[in-house]
Amino acid sequence: MEHYLGAKIKELRQGRNWTQSYLAARLNKSVSTVSGYESDAHPIPTDVLISIAELFGVSLDVLLDLEKPTCVSTQGLSISQIEVVEALVQEFRSPTSTGSDFSEAKMKILHDIFDNFCEPK
Repeated sequence: MEHYLGAKIKELRQGRNWTQSYLAARLNKSVSTVSGYESDAHPIPTDVLISIAELFGVSLDVLLDLEKPTCVSTQGLSISQIEVVEALVQEFRSPTSTGSDFSEAKMKILHDIFDNFCEPK
């Protein structure tokens, strides 16, 4: 399925029940400019794309449909949580030589998950 940026912006705007006029005011643009963005009539400058992503609370990857569904989104995570997720993905992509046994690196990652994602009881 082909992705159209204008349709994504319109979907995000309508999902918040915002009018084109409201979005235009937030972006300091005219309604006709926002309409042009939504209809893919003209390209959106990078600074405006950043503003749109910030307004809707999404990453540029999500806005531009670059985020792959097989990837783990780290949006909203702390730096230490992102590091744990990255290590987890890297370690578990490569199988160990001992079959189903956990390597020392995998055990460390599991402990890091508990330390960074689970609240103490």
